[in-house]
Amino acid sequence: MKRRTTDPLALLLPVASLAAVGLVAACGSLAAVQAATTHASTQPAPATSATKLVAIPHYAQRAKRTTSSATITDQAEINRVAEIINALPPAPTGIFDCPDEIGGGLALEFESADGSIVEQASMAATGCGGTSITIGSTQSERASGQDTIQQIQNIIGTHWQLIPSLTS
Repeated sequence: MKRRTTDPLALLLPVASLAAVGLVAACGSLAAVQAATTHASTQPAPATSATKLVAIPHYAQRAKRTTSSATITDQAEINRVAEIINALPPAPTGIFDCPDEIGGGLALEFESADGSIVEQASMAATGCGGTSITIGSTQSERASGQDTIQQIQNIIGTHWQLIPSLTS
């Protein structure tokens, strides 16, 4: 499978600023994240404005399906997941070969106290992997894969087998 990727935020948000500021900023908007990148990079990342994280598994064909979602309200866990998402490097650009895409992945919805979605992240476990992050109407592609999904599952306490195991 060939995949062409571009990152519309790459020119707007340098990677060093992403780690310092975070995509899940207290204001929850791309404009505010861009404005925050002008502050010194030694400032700590602001806490996320999300008070709830909904994790939705996407099971590949032949994967054992268990629960349909998990809701996380522990602020420390939400912040740890946000830090992982924020630290993802930009996805590679260009045309390159990817392994077969068989499905499987994880969708994350960061919600504010009023129930509005502050940020969404959709992570693929197969193919080229990757994470698509949406803030408002702006989307950004980040590099990730099954290991990132597993790291997040360890934090939120889920054990979803999103792709079939080789022994099944």
